[in-house]
Amino acid sequence: MGIAFAPSNPRRVYLIADAKEGGLYRSDDGGQNWEQVSHERRTWQRGWYFGEVTGDPKNPDIVYLPNTSIYQSRDGGKTFNVFRGDPTGPDYHELWIDPDEPARMALSSDQGTVVTRNGGETWSSWYNQATSQFYHVVTDNRFPYWVYGAQQDSGALATPSRGKYRSPNFHDWRPMEAGDENGYIAPDPLNPGVVFGGFVARQDLGDEQIQQMPPTIAPSGEFRRTWTLPLVFSPLDAHVLYFGSQVMFRTADGGNSWQTISPDLTREDPGVPPNLDTTTAADAPAGKRRGVIYTIAPSSVRAGEIWAGTDDGLIQLTQDEGKTWNNVTPPELTAWSKVTHIEASHSDVATAFAAVDRHRLDDYQAYLYRTRDFGKSWQRISNGIPDGSFLNCVREDPVRKGLLYACTEKGVYLSFDDGDDWQPLQLNLPTTSVRDLVVHEDDLVVATFGRSFWVLDDVTPLRQIESQMTAASTWLFRPGVAYRVRPGYDQGTPLQTDEPMGTNPADGAALDYYLKEKTAGPVQLEILDNEGKLVRRFASSDELRKTDPRDVAFPIHWLREPQPLSAEAGMHRFFWDLRYSPPKGARASFRGSSAPWALPGNYIVKLTANGKSSTQPLTIKMDPRVKSSQEELVRQFALSSRLEGRLSEVSAAMQQTRELRKQMDERKKEASGNAELQQALEALEKKIEVAVEPDSDDDFMLFGLGVPSKEHEPLPKAAAALTALLIIVESADTAPTADAAMASEKWDASAQETLARWAALKKEELASINAQLQKAKLKVLTVDASPAAH
Repeated sequence: MGIAFAPSNPRRVYLIADAKEGGLYRSDDGGQNWEQVSHERRTWQRGWYFGEVTGDPKNPDIVYLPNTSIYQSRDGGKTFNVFRGDPTGPDYHELWIDPDEPARMALSSDQGTVVTRNGGETWSSWYNQATSQFYHVVTDNRFPYWVYGAQQDSGALATPSRGKYRSPNFHDWRPMEAGDENGYIAPDPLNPGVVFGGFVARQDLGDEQIQQMPPTIAPSGEFRRTWTLPLVFSPLDAHVLYFGSQVMFRTADGGNSWQTISPDLTREDPGVPPNLDTTTAADAPAGKRRGVIYTIAPSSVRAGEIWAGTDDGLIQLTQDEGKTWNNVTPPELTAWSKVTHIEASHSDVATAFAAVDRHRLDDYQAYLYRTRDFGKSWQRISNGIPDGSFLNCVREDPVRKGLLYACTEKGVYLSFDDGDDWQPLQLNLPTTSVRDLVVHEDDLVVATFGRSFWVLDDVTPLRQIESQMTAASTWLFRPGVAYRVRPGYDQGTPLQTDEPMGTNPADGAALDYYLKEKTAGPVQLEILDNEGKLVRRFASSDELRKTDPRDVAFPIHWLREPQPLSAEAGMHRFFWDLRYSPPKGARASFRGSSAPWALPGNYIVKLTANGKSSTQPLTIKMDPRVKSSQEELVRQFALSSRLEGRLSEVSAAMQQTRELRKQMDERKKEASGNAELQQALEALEKKIEVAVEPDSDDDFMLFGLGVPSKEHEPLPKAAAALTALLIIVESADTAPTADAAMASEKWDASAQETLARWAALKKEELASINAQLQKAKLKVLTVDASPAAH
């Protein structure tokens, strides 16, 4: 029940009760006497979930009842109108009303919080809050993989783990029917884009056909259910799908037919929970058996082995695909213990792990069990998980034996020793209920109840941590496979940063290293190709080229600025974007680097710190969605490298012109009384101006780029053309077009002619002007040498 005083008349008291005579009661004498003023069931149903009442601070006759919708009465609770809601029932829980300005309200629901400033005529959005309440999480085998889950009162949801755009946002997310708001979701391993969910439905995300196929319609008998029932595919046979009620069902033909493969696996009589009051216990439904199968764990090692856990505290095992079952429950597991999750070992047929939740019995300890003998004996393995963090799931890492992950009511924990000891794996994850966790290749994906999905990208280092690392002064971890994937961008006007959005995984290869102490000198990371040739070098002493905010016409946070390499003590993760060094002098771009991509293949990562070097292999694979051949990619790389090399030479020449003009301005001031020298410097200035005449068409970007003219092309136009061609050649993962190859040939030749003219100008004109400067006893003009030709 819920109770509230009317702030403007403290003797007016409202009480909402879910009972046999449920409804809204009102007292006008401070609780001495009561009157039932409304018995509308829609306003008081499910009191265990709602049961709140809020009075207006100024008017004692205005009262609100949050429920599946929120209801308002303006006559002291006698009649109610829907104040806010929709046909699905958003489930409202709390209403706050400003005591000084009652038209200003904040209303919470299972989706989030909305605010009104005009008494409910209009409301803010709840889509700007990452407050989804997910019961489970699962991923599919597409690339990039998709993440699925059913969210409380918001329906099932699917989202790619990597968005098509700069950041994952509502353009990527999509609602689903299969799974509803509470069920499991099981993506079909054999049919990408097809999922099963809920109790059960099959949904094709391609043609949007949704076919209902509940396993309970053909067999005889009555079948029990709870809010969420397990639905999982076999890891060994992608045709086989399991579903649980009090019995287990199996289909091997996509849900066309289901077979019952178990008896009732729940407790015969769980009795009455010891913490339940007599009145509530007397209101229990008839029948002793009330439990269901709450978790199903088919073995990843042996066909036919299936573990099942019930919500009334039993663990059952079959080793012959359901023909015979054995009760293998730990002796200390009593009734009303919920076996929330069982994980069959990925490496040992006899090993399994069980997470148990006893908070319904007011027991908030972490109960986690391990068996290594098919359930004949169990060990409790919760050391390090504090009280209050009761268990929702446990997962075994599929790569490193003994590495476990546990999701609890307050966060995630991990163990390196098969569960004997645990430590937090919280990082930036909010302290919240974590209901489920899956390991997808190198990523951890969690479902939270209130803070949506979270992904911990690339746990490769966790799989490699060992005792030698803590004793070493430096440690380079072997990188996981890096996929050459193009960064997302918005393909038009970008979604503004004040809109809700997620974060894409970082682009490129994650290079992890450990430094026991801050290094005395620079730390260096080098990437070498399979022939030992340098591809890219990074050092903690690098002077990173930061963009001057005055050089761009938009906020600088839209640019991808370079990441520093750290020499501080601790764990570090550095991302190589899988590109060669950008052209010298090239400016940062909104779309990122235009340097050549590294080809798919094998590379070596070399870490140097404190005079010691270590290496690890790195494999780059092509985005699986790209169908270009290696030969096409090699042709692209060859042309991109040629353009990048020429652009570096032109950029260096342009830098020389800037340096020369700066020196010439200084000499003019110093030679103010020498008319002959002044005239010579001005003549040289005009010749340099011709060489750096700005390109008037640069605002048209790639459009209008044609072949070079027969006349002399200035350095800026050559640089702009080479930059544009590099963008064109690198714009897709395929061989250059014939036109792009032809234009590149012509502009490369033109750029060489321009560079030759500039070299001649330096050689002839500088010698002459420097002779006059020496005669006047002034400092000569100098330029840095141009980079070697590529």
